[in-house]
Amino acid sequence: MEPSMEYCLAQVLQKDVGKRLQVGQELIDYFSDKQKSADLEHDQTMLDKMVDGLSTSWVNSSNYKVSL
Repeated sequence: MEPSMEYCLAQVLQKDVGKRLQVGQELIDYFSDKQKSADLEHDQTMLDKMVDGLSTSWVNSSNYKVSL
């Protein structure tokens, strides 16, 4: 199953640090493929939530590996 924007957002917002570390490459692959991430341009609200989730949950994480 191809990841969707909803799936990616759920992965970004989860609390389990181990799972967040595992999903990082999956998110990069999703955002890099224009066919997979075509819904990014159509749903600005979901994109805003994604960026907000990454900035608050990942960048400000106390785990340096997640922050990177």
